Amino acid sequence: MLWLFLGTLFLFVFLGIPVVFSLGLSNLVIMHTMDIPYMVLAQKMISGMNNFPLLAIPFFMFVGEIMNRGGIAKKLVDFADALVGYITGGLGHVNILASMFFGGISGSAIADTAAIGGLLVPPMIKQKYPADYSAAVTASSAVIGIIIPPSIPFILYGIITNTSIARLFLGGIIPGILVGFALMVTTYFTSKKYGYGIKETEKASFSFKRVWSTFKQAWLALSIPVIVVGGILGGVFTATEAGVVAAFVSLILGLFVYKEIEIKDIPGIFLNTAKTTAVVLFLCGMAMVTAWLLTIARVPFALAKLLTSITTSPLGVLLITNVLLFLVGFVMDLTPAMLILAPILLPIIKSVGIDPVYFGVIMSINLGIGLITPPVGTVLYVACGVANIKLEELVRAILPFLITLLIVLIILIIFPQLVMFIPSLY
Repeated sequence: MLWLFLGTLFLFVFLGIPVVFSLGLSNLVIMHTMDIPYMVLAQKMISGMNNFPLLAIPFFMFVGEIMNRGGIAKKLVDFADALVGYITGGLGHVNILASMFFGGISGSAIADTAAIGGLLVPPMIKQKYPADYSAAVTASSAVIGIIIPPSIPFILYGIITNTSIARLFLGGIIPGILVGFALMVTTYFTSKKYGYGIKETEKASFSFKRVWSTFKQAWLALSIPVIVVGGILGGVFTATEAGVVAAFVSLILGLFVYKEIEIKDIPGIFLNTAKTTAVVLFLCGMAMVTAWLLTIARVPFALAKLLTSITTSPLGVLLITNVLLFLVGFVMDLTPAMLILAPILLPIIKSVGIDPVYFGVIMSINLGIGLITPPVGTVLYVACGVANIKLEELVRAILPFLITLLIVLIILIIFPQLVMFIPSLY
């Protein structure tokens, strides 16, 4: 049944049918094979979307829209520049650190690429960074946006696998910082090797005064992830309610503190949020149908039996599943891949004693890398648009950063304590 599902799904996708409709058609094929009434498709899809935790998604997407329009991203960039702009590869480091700040608020890699890239790619080009390199730094660092909490993929994984979203958020903290540091190391050596950026003698030196002045402008925005994570840990609100709090705080900042959005901008922000949310919810509903169909067909159990017949080692199973996820990332976007594969793979992971929280973080990072691999990597196309370059130019330039991300992923697979240390304290 699994091969029938995957075969029809990729056939429909190859024919150019949008993923969500390809998923629906594949579900209908399975239902016909299993002699299940077609009306069940609509019933299960609606019940899949009628899920309270899913409300977190539009709220965090709303935060991303506010960040893009409200000037908050500019404050974060200025603060990052004060902290690391003086180091070799200065603006590259600023780009990465700003992505870490931005990702801790919006939880979206695409929003990160558009906002930070729009602010930093033009000045990077002016400071003698090649356009393709500037776009590569922007695209690769945007992956941090789905690792550092809050994270929309973590929310999706938590909902579809019934895993604690709060613990997933905590599990992303150390990996997110590790990815950011690794990308900074790569930026430092590549910039030094090829002479990218302004000369050492032209750089401004580190200034505590500038750090303090930019921090005063950015601290309210930086408080959002602290409020979100702190509120969840303290039991003040759930992950869904945290989205409401983040949306409210960002709206107040944009309207009344930074005053860079107006009341007339709000309808457009709501409209863009609604469009993006509709796509994600449609995918969620259809993926819930797929998960139900494959479960009653006992596909996850059969796959678990097959895989454990090859190896019963947790590390071996983890390596095989991660190779699969990496290959899937080449041909499928993160959201549908997460929604389709998480329910299938989780029983296998549980059968060898791997924590679902740990696997959720690893799966999100792996599929996040898929966002910067051709031909489907959506972040690549956004970065190409920001830098006004061709896809093949960006693919060449992003290779060192892609290798860096894969090395970090392998480290996290070998040392699961890096992911589970903070969640184990919760």
